[in-house]
Amino acid sequence: MFRSSQPAADIVLFEMVDRQSDADGQSYLAALHDLARRQDPAILILRVAGMTEQDHETRKQAAAWFKENRDRLGMFAKGLIRVDEGHDHGDGHLHVDDAHDVENSNFARMLPFPVKHVTSLDQAFALAQNWPPKPG
Repeated sequence: MFRSSQPAADIVLFEMVDRQSDADGQSYLAALHDLARRQDPAILILRVAGMTEQDHETRKQAAAWFKENRDRLGMFAKGLIRVDEGHDHGDGHLHVDDAHDVENSNFARMLPFPVKHVTSLDQAFALAQNWPPKPG
């Protein structure tokens, strides 16, 4: 399941829980395009849980979107918080990525803002509310 919402004026929440259908993939890509139209500063919270298998084409299109919109993201995005509640890539056991893996990943290094890692939505919302202002 993929779901996007805006629980606060400056927070955009993407939730990827369990297997992603074709419709979920299209919703995710549409949510990314909506995100690129934002004008107001925001923190993106990405919640990942369960069997998070996503098809190759969706992953490819999302990677292209992030590459194409890197500069645009830097204009409004204050940061990304990944909430890892444990996920399964289809190999039969639950993975819980740690902060070092998430915050130092290739994905995090290519983004124009900080990436943080927490293990619950409550922690993510607390971190978002106390996010340091963007320098400059």
